[in-house]
Amino acid sequence: MRQYQFQATDETAEALRHLRAPWRGLHVADDELLIALADGDAVRIGLDEADVEGLFDAYRISAELRPGAGVGLPPIEDFIDGRNDVVLFTGATWSEDDRPGADGRAMHYAGHLGQLTDTAVVACITTDAVVVASTGGRGLLIRTGLRPGTLEVDRDPERLRDFLTVRGYTG
Repeated sequence: MRQYQFQATDETAEALRHLRAPWRGLHVADDELLIALADGDAVRIGLDEADVEGLFDAYRISAELRPGAGVGLPPIEDFIDGRNDVVLFTGATWSEDDRPGADGRAMHYAGHLGQLTDTAVVACITTDAVVVASTGGRGLLIRTGLRPGTLEVDRDPERLRDFLTVRGYTG
């Protein structure tokens, strides 16, 4: 199997560290999330895209600090105390052609590393999700969406718990 890496950059990791601080608000769109911090700055979370051998696109979480951009966003109370925990998750996008009669047409998949199959021909390891957990037990899951180029943002405790269980996170 040919394997590529398309994981979060150091700049993304540094921007996401700012989410440990108290929040003031957030704004969710299909392709980005803007989190206002109590100090007036904001963290923009979006996606970067990579073309893997012309077979499929792989997506990774990207983030950047935007000084002064956190003014006027709808308030959120779950993360106002600060001391939030931020965890990045590794996923994979891969292609395989093990179907009888496939005539060279490949099937493409995305999931976590435990789902990567032995029949994969090419794979790209990505940073596909981030979870922020507050000291009060609230969580926010941000991950690459099922529809290419979109982010999914979820605050439902049950779905968040399911995600963490599937990913083997016990922290």
